[in-house]
Amino acid sequence: MPSSCMYGVEHFQQQQQRAGKMISSKKEEPLLLSEWIRRILNVAANHLPAPAKSLASEVRDTLALCSDDYLIPALRVAWSLADQMCKADKEKAGQSLPVPSSNWADGIVIHFKDDDLDYIEAELLLPSLLKSKSNDGSANGGKTQHIYSLGLVFYEIFSGGGRPPEIEQQKVATKSGDAEAEDFSVQEQLGDLDSLLFDHAAPINLEGQLSILDDIEDEFNLLPKKRHTQSSDFPNESSVSVEPLRGKSVPGQLCDLIANMVDCINGALSGDDAYQSMAHVRDDLQLMLDRPAIYMYDQDMGRLSTIGLQLVDTLFGRNEELSSLKECYQRSVSGNTEFAFISGHAGIGKSFLAYEFGKHVILSGGIFLTGKFDQLQQGKPFSALASAFNEYCRMLMQNSELQTTREVIASKLKSSLGREAYYLIKIIPSLNDILGSEQSGDTFYDNDCVDARRRLQYLLFQFVEVLSSSLAAPVTLFLDDLQWADSASIAAVSQLLCSSGSSLNQKQFFFLGCHREGIIDSAHPVWELVCNAEQCDVSFSRLKLDCMGEETLNAMVSETLCILPRLTRTLSNIIYRKTKGNPLFVSQLMLSLSKKSLLFPSLNRRQWEWDIDKIMSQKLPDDVALFLTNSIVDLPSDVKTSIFHFSCFGASLEIAFVKTLEIALDMRGLCDNLDLAVDEGLLEKTDDQVRFSHDRIQEAAYNTVPAHQRYLVHHLYGMALASFSTTQSDDSILLTAANQINLGGPNAVQDSRQSLTVADINLRAGKKAMIMSDFGASYSYFSHGISFLREGYWQEHYDLSLELFELAAKCALTNGDFSSLKLYSEQVMKEARSFEDGLNVIYFSTCALAYSLRLPDSIQKSIEVLGKLGIDLEESRSAEACVQEIMTSLSTRLDEEILNTERMTEPSMIIALKFLAKLELGMTQTKPRSVPFVTQKIIELSLTKGMSPMSPIGFVHLGALLSKRGDINSGYRYVKLALSLLDKVGRESAGEVICFATQVKIFVEPIQAALEFHDNGYAASMAAGDVFSAMVNKLLKTSCMYVAGVKLHILRDDHEKMMRLAKENNHLIFLVQMKQVQRDVLRLIGSDEEVTIPEEANLIASNNSVLKTSCFRKAYISFMFRSYDDAKEHVLKFFACRENAWANLMANHINHALYTGLISYWVARKSRDGQKWYDRGNEYKMTLKRWAESSQWTFVNKWYLLEAEESFTNNDFEAAKSFYKQAITFAKLHKFVHEEALACELAAYFYLELGEMEQSMASFLLAHERYHEWGAFGKCNSLFEFVKSSFSPSSIESDFAPASIATDGVVPTNNDRQLMEENAAWMEFISSVRSTRKHRSSSSEED
Repeated sequence: MPSSCMYGVEHFQQQQQRAGKMISSKKEEPLLLSEWIRRILNVAANHLPAPAKSLASEVRDTLALCSDDYLIPALRVAWSLADQMCKADKEKAGQSLPVPSSNWADGIVIHFKDDDLDYIEAELLLPSLLKSKSNDGSANGGKTQHIYSLGLVFYEIFSGGGRPPEIEQQKVATKSGDAEAEDFSVQEQLGDLDSLLFDHAAPINLEGQLSILDDIEDEFNLLPKKRHTQSSDFPNESSVSVEPLRGKSVPGQLCDLIANMVDCINGALSGDDAYQSMAHVRDDLQLMLDRPAIYMYDQDMGRLSTIGLQLVDTLFGRNEELSSLKECYQRSVSGNTEFAFISGHAGIGKSFLAYEFGKHVILSGGIFLTGKFDQLQQGKPFSALASAFNEYCRMLMQNSELQTTREVIASKLKSSLGREAYYLIKIIPSLNDILGSEQSGDTFYDNDCVDARRRLQYLLFQFVEVLSSSLAAPVTLFLDDLQWADSASIAAVSQLLCSSGSSLNQKQFFFLGCHREGIIDSAHPVWELVCNAEQCDVSFSRLKLDCMGEETLNAMVSETLCILPRLTRTLSNIIYRKTKGNPLFVSQLMLSLSKKSLLFPSLNRRQWEWDIDKIMSQKLPDDVALFLTNSIVDLPSDVKTSIFHFSCFGASLEIAFVKTLEIALDMRGLCDNLDLAVDEGLLEKTDDQVRFSHDRIQEAAYNTVPAHQRYLVHHLYGMALASFSTTQSDDSILLTAANQINLGGPNAVQDSRQSLTVADINLRAGKKAMIMSDFGASYSYFSHGISFLREGYWQEHYDLSLELFELAAKCALTNGDFSSLKLYSEQVMKEARSFEDGLNVIYFSTCALAYSLRLPDSIQKSIEVLGKLGIDLEESRSAEACVQEIMTSLSTRLDEEILNTERMTEPSMIIALKFLAKLELGMTQTKPRSVPFVTQKIIELSLTKGMSPMSPIGFVHLGALLSKRGDINSGYRYVKLALSLLDKVGRESAGEVICFATQVKIFVEPIQAALEFHDNGYAASMAAGDVFSAMVNKLLKTSCMYVAGVKLHILRDDHEKMMRLAKENNHLIFLVQMKQVQRDVLRLIGSDEEVTIPEEANLIASNNSVLKTSCFRKAYISFMFRSYDDAKEHVLKFFACRENAWANLMANHINHALYTGLISYWVARKSRDGQKWYDRGNEYKMTLKRWAESSQWTFVNKWYLLEAEESFTNNDFEAAKSFYKQAITFAKLHKFVHEEALACELAAYFYLELGEMEQSMASFLLAHERYHEWGAFGKCNSLFEFVKSSFSPSSIESDFAPASIATDGVVPTNNDRQLMEENAAWMEFISSVRSTRKHRSSSSEED
């Protein structure tokens, strides 16, 4: 780099900051320009490195002249002068302007701060060269004459004070009057400048400050008047050479700028680059100031002549789109989950915009993960997702400064994922390095989970959460070329978005995708992503990119060539006409022009030059793809062949895999030839990866060989790699081999023997993909394997055929493709040689029936299959007798003995246990009386045939059955045994087991402490892909939260998240049940928000569980708002359907017992058939009493409340008072604020009935306070209305007021705010009531 750049760009920027500081208001000594130049040169010389200071003064001055310490202030002075001239030209149109002169420099002064000449810190102030008072028309001069004159000033500034020799030689003596005037010493007059009104604190824009010198001749008599003649100032021979400047190593761009300024005076003889406008001069100077490395410093043309044209890494013309992306991202990380798509035609710059956005994410503290889908790698499981996460894990391992972060991530992942991390490692190998030890599945912990696809989605979500929390940063995932995306990857992204939206931490994930315009339609997986996002209330933005405009393209060409935009316009106009502004086409065309020496570096001029005529004569195709194809065809044959080989495997490959190809396919020189392609700009190479510079280049390379030949090439590659894979441990080689074979297709297979080999390769590849939880890729491998089989394959290759069809059916089930499942199942049942051979596909079909809401059909089919296996449920005896038989069979076995039972090995029994486990859950909902018989068979087979992963289900349901029948202690024992069994036989059923075990635990342990167990159950369910059990865990947790008295606004928000999750997973039953509860929550809160449940009526008619929930919720809310007739009506309906209730003991049974008992006593006091209702109330009271014996914490207050209501009904008023008091006391002690409120309210009604008005009012007031604390503002207002109608106005005014919305820790809804406005007097009334109560209390004590 020349001496002008010796300090580098960073030093230049520091000097800009130094020179741009504001100056103080202290008086300063102005300097003539020549003096300023001399002193600044001295300053610059003093800043030179020590060795330079010992050089001869002439050499030292030359080095100082082209140093940053001189160039920066000099550029600013030059820009200021050009800017003043532009503004004067614009604002003083029609008036006289400065007289053109070669002596302008003599009239320019500069201000220094405090006369400190050793360090430039102040802004530079220059006297204006604005209009003269002369009215002589010749004084105006032309615009080009002013540019010429200013060019001479610039020459003097950048030469260090020298003037062009041509000007000095042509000077003539002036007239005597002028001579006398010029003898007048300007320096003597400078003292008068102290009185000038310079604003020393103003920025570098000097127009205001310097315009005061417009009339300086009259007001201050600073400069003598001169007579001007054009002939003297502009002699005929006025050409000026800038070669002396080049000789002083002044940057070439500056020399050219000055040459183009002085050249403009030559009129028609001026060069094409000569300036015609002062604005262009100013703009070019501004570019030099802003971007000196590009527009001022000389480029290393010697190096460029060797390496060729280098494209710049800059985003052009996309500022608006980039801002939109940043805004979308900011909204997402601020709590509103969003994602974005960038669309456009190939080569339009989609990926470049995304990576530029990625820089913003990283600079703002976020994590930016990148992956790319590939048309030729669609068979590889989760290729883009895996690449994104794997690359980030690799980066974490390579950065030694992140060791602590790696340890935190490893600890959190082990804690949250446990053994399931094995399945994540299968697609993210580098994650194993972070975890620090080889993770593997146990022998029993196979891939046979409920839904492996859901499992992987959950594991990815957990991984994102861990990354985000460990690094305290949001995670952004960018996936390129979505048009080639597989459904499994898009489903995983959808889960990440929707889960992020429903997570408590909503600031963790942002997704950005790019795709080509016109390819994504309603059948594409991305379309489903958009639909799912809308259902989950996740917003998205779509940005469509178009080609660059002419101005943008010129900016790109200018910056690429490091030449001012004014000078590249002719070239860029030609490029625009040929490329239509397609960025990829533009860059490739410029590279092509460089290779053909039509665009070449000039060592003489030290810049790029071009042959405009030859460029215009180039015949180019209109399509970039054809242009790229022609470019590749022109390459040497061996390089062209290597590029084609490479393109057959996709747009990018790991370097290690390229070396594998070189060996496995005997492609000698492949790596070397690819390096040559890198030199040509067709490929890009990083430390561990080689990729095409653009996917259109890959397509062009791929299309250099005809399609019918490519099929054979793919087949040969696949067979060679498959053979090579048998000696390698890398699964990716086998997967790539199968993918290549499948691209070749069946027609490429030579004979039947080879078709068998190919089918087996696909079978092995499909199994590998299943381990990676990509059932989309697995299904593709299995279906391809089947397509390669020849006629008669069932007879000749039965085992291979059976396994391919079975696994294809399983993948179809997991993918929700029930029609394909039916076809494969029918084929297996038709060709199976035994009933046992068809059991697996029958099981898959049974699951499909259950998932399709055809639960009765699923149950019936399971019973039929079990009967054929010799397993009879024997339902002839009673359920109680069955439970007793189970207990008898277990009475001689210790828990330790059961835990140590051997594993089940018989295949038919293993599948039988699966049918029984599926039957257990189904009958729990639809045929609860049959549950004991299913439970008995699971336990019986587990004890006699061995334990399977399904065995814990039998023991946990036994515990629930015993608890429901009143033996909670025994039930508690067996649910703990079931939980222990999970660690022995595997956690495939962990979600269901934890779910039902927790429901028993809450009858023994404090219910508030049990909430976290359902969180564990949800995690275990998702880890096994069991979405149904995950939803049950969430649903039952909300039931527990209701019983535990969790604040209503938390319940409301939690229900919102759960409803989104149910909607996302299409679990209609759960959605309806949660909406039923949410409707009550909102009414208690006082919200007028309507909860519409259009599906409720149909489900009530077909599902007893939904019917029972509906009846209870209506009875409950009627009771809470004291609607006697409605409460009675709905509780009768509830009684009618409760006999078919779930067989298990659950949290909702607690509220059922409490509130139906309360309603029964209420009706008993008012109804003619009171005894019947009294008996019902007594039944529920005794139930709560039994439960209180196992858990006083949860149940004693509820039992006392029903005792109080019973005593009230029996007119035992003293006993009632005692029980109400105890119910209130224990509810408060055990943190059940809602039940404390309820007990106070019911006690208030009791005292009101007795006529004890003061005690009633006190109880109502306390109930009001507790309901308010719970967040039941609607209930508070209802209570207030009742009190207002039951008590005298004076009593109400002193003791009561309606509720307002408490906002402590709560974000009010619009309805909340309305209630706050309507009831703002509440807190004032409460204070008044409390003071009244204290006054009454003190008066009583005095009495």
